[in-house]
Amino acid sequence: MLTLSIIVAGALVWLSAIVQHIGNLTGIGAQWVMSDRSQAVRDDGFVGRSARTLRNNLESCAMYVPSALTVSVLHQSSSLVAVTAGVYAAARAIFTLCYWLKINSLRSLSWLVGMICIAVMAVLALQATILPPA
Repeated sequence: MLTLSIIVAGALVWLSAIVQHIGNLTGIGAQWVMSDRSQAVRDDGFVGRSARTLRNNLESCAMYVPSALTVSVLHQSSSLVAVTAGVYAAARAIFTLCYWLKINSLRSLSWLVGMICIAVMAVLALQATILPPA
């Protein structure tokens, strides 16, 4: 589950980038997409939401993946690791869909759950690096 959660984190960044690009293409037009992009994109509507989704998924991935990789490389496996990884992946997928669909309360809740999972994984990574193996 841990490896899958790392793959999901990266896939959500990739998917968010694709959706943002498609949103820019349909919302702003091919001329802007093919330009030097010196003119800023509006931050409202789906174009703005897709840009914010991408930024947030990048930030979340940057916080989660180092700890998850540390836990994985140090071969730490427990039910807490598996549950945290699964909940993180699900929370981020829900967050992404809710951001795109303007479901704000569920988006905020899934963001919070994802942040708690990041904190738990960071603690697990610290424990794995500080405590000697049993």
